[in-house]
Amino acid sequence: MIFKLLFLPYWAAALLSPPQYISLMPSKAGATLEAENQIETLCPRETTKDLKACRAEKMKPQKWTLHLYQEPKVDSKKLGQIIVTATPGVGMIAEYIDDKKKVIPFASDSSGTDWGYSSYFEFTVSDVKEDWVQLPKRPFPQAVWVNLKKDWPLSGPYDFTPSPSPMNTESVYSVKALGDIVITKFEEKSIRYRKENPRDMPCGDDEPKSKLQLPPREMTAPLEKLYDSDGHLIAWIKYARGC
Repeated sequence: MIFKLLFLPYWAAALLSPPQYISLMPSKAGATLEAENQIETLCPRETTKDLKACRAEKMKPQKWTLHLYQEPKVDSKKLGQIIVTATPGVGMIAEYIDDKKKVIPFASDSSGTDWGYSSYFEFTVSDVKEDWVQLPKRPFPQAVWVNLKKDWPLSGPYDFTPSPSPMNTESVYSVKALGDIVITKFEEKSIRYRKENPRDMPCGDDEPKSKLQLPPREMTAPLEKLYDSDGHLIAWIKYARGC
């Protein structure tokens, strides 16, 4: 029995239900990413003395740092940092700097698109305790805790602190093991779901269903089908760009 316990899969521990994810996009990153599109406003030709210098300054990448903790408290052991970089007109990247100063890419879990749409630069959440958010291992050697309110304090009336969001029961998700589905109910260790139909697409068929049409078949699957073996979500919004 002891031997078996040493090799239990990740989901032998509790998984969040519904699962949660967080965008590690600082509140000012949007303005940084849009600087290329707004350069004529940021550096007006009529009033800017050194147009070249102004544009070079506005097009500089901006960086933000998140400290990693072993436990959800500020006096616990630090396990490195996450450096988030926003480059105007390009996008965002994150890097994990371990306690030996080694730089390791930290790729977003979500399906991508770009900063003008949903499902951009989102990461799996393993747990939440007050202002603390836990991220699963990989690229970290173990799960780590971050405190965005502490590391990214608000500095203006339009600032906001990114916070975890739960998966919902209305959107279509692409799940590697299950296909394109709509989750109808989250239970403690399982989900109820049905396959996607044409009306689920944002610009799908809105005509009323026939009274004779049978309701879609619902199925059950273990909650861990939404995760990989390290606890990263592998279920993401299918229509991140809308129609």
